[in-house]
Amino acid sequence: MSDLISVIVPVYKVEPYLDACVTSIVNQTYKNLEIILVDDGSPDRCPAMCDAWAEKDPRIKVIHKENGGQGEARNYGIEAASGDYIGFVDSDDVIAPQMYERLRALLIETDADMIQCGMLKFNAFPLRSFPSVSDAPCRVLSGEEAVRVLLTQSDTITSTCPNVLLKSSIAKQSLFDLGMVNEDVMWIYRVLHASRRVALTDAQYYAYYQRAGSTMNSTYSIRNFDAIKAIKMRGEATKKDYPALAPYAERAYVGLCMYHYQWLCRLPDTEEYRGFRKRLHTKFVQADLKAVYSVTGFKYRLWYTLFRCWPTVTCKIRNLLKIGL
Repeated sequence: MSDLISVIVPVYKVEPYLDACVTSIVNQTYKNLEIILVDDGSPDRCPAMCDAWAEKDPRIKVIHKENGGQGEARNYGIEAASGDYIGFVDSDDVIAPQMYERLRALLIETDADMIQCGMLKFNAFPLRSFPSVSDAPCRVLSGEEAVRVLLTQSDTITSTCPNVLLKSSIAKQSLFDLGMVNEDVMWIYRVLHASRRVALTDAQYYAYYQRAGSTMNSTYSIRNFDAIKAIKMRGEATKKDYPALAPYAERAYVGLCMYHYQWLCRLPDTEEYRGFRKRLHTKFVQADLKAVYSVTGFKYRLWYTLFRCWPTVTCKIRNLLKIGL
């Protein structure tokens, strides 16, 4: 019998999107699926919708739990999964019909422990039909090479889990952090670190819905510091696991601090936001800038130096020039 793939879908307040998401999974060309819908205490009709899907398709299992966040919901799914491979789909996204058939085939072909595919963005829901997906070359890296790419080429390996298929043995030792918005950041690092071989394909089998107001444009809150915390945690892990790559991890950290400061400079100059900017600048100047400069070209050494001395002016100039937006 062919390998069983467990697909984990955390569900919370996605009533308008859930049916389209589950339909795209149910209609996969690869049929040997275990579809785990984790109702994370959703207060709308989602729990009943999940149960209705389970009645229609015997491959679907439903877990109802109290709200604990997306990372905890995924962990519940991982613990319940019985598949040889595990994948994740966010409940307001859709996947190409051949996604799991192709990713499984590529994993076997490359003898890899995990594979990540490309993603496409759509702004109008529902996505009427999935664009035709052409096969793309598959790149294979060692786990350490993949970590280097993660730290230096964020558009090549993304800190996301829904566009990943991996061996169950790797997933079950790589759980998500709890209580964080950016739980994917450390998760993907752990998975790469635990993997012997990592496969990458640019083929866009996964489509994510960019909801209005979900981008970094109109507001900022203390929860946005979770992203800073996650990148800091990744840097600390890198120092321990791959010391030679530590400067690249530190560079990603200071770059994100500047990016968030720049974001705040586009928002009203409130007392709360001034406090956030001060915290971000403090984190920046306390970082190991010597290590950062050792792996940074002249242009960004200049930007970082300007930001260290005149953070607000520097970020306003970058916003004016549309750099880093």
